[in-house]
Amino acid sequence: MKKNFLTLSLFCFVIFCTTAFSACKNFSIESLPYLVAGEFVMEADSDNYSVCGLNFQFYNQSVKQVKEISVAFFLFDKDGEPARECSNRINLEIESRIEAGDSLKKCISLDRFMNQFPEEALYVDYLYVSRIEYEDGSLWEDPFGLTAFK
Repeated sequence: MKKNFLTLSLFCFVIFCTTAFSACKNFSIESLPYLVAGEFVMEADSDNYSVCGLNFQFYNQSVKQVKEISVAFFLFDKDGEPARECSNRINLEIESRIEAGDSLKKCISLDRFMNQFPEEALYVDYLYVSRIEYEDGSLWEDPFGLTAFK
């Protein structure tokens, strides 16, 4: 069930980005070496985390094999205010070999970032990849997410 939802979420994200940015002359979704999506999760019986996690999806659009990625995002409450329960900006380093044209789907624990247990679900916003290290040693970098949100 979660797998279908995540796949549908990624598909909707791709359609949205394609539609939203189709009028931009200097930007296209094809110019990014990745697609990314994430959703905050907080379930009592998870094997992946004690407090909460991030259902994360990464699609490698490049022609190179990925070795490691750095991901950044922010968490907000239902009113759009920065989450009090954690550090607002979260940076994750994910080591995983991802072939060209392949994807990574995993639930990542956010426990180490939480100051207290959230009373309700939080919302992920401004999720982007800040760095990609490829198997051939080359790097792609966008430390502030400016390329992803032009």
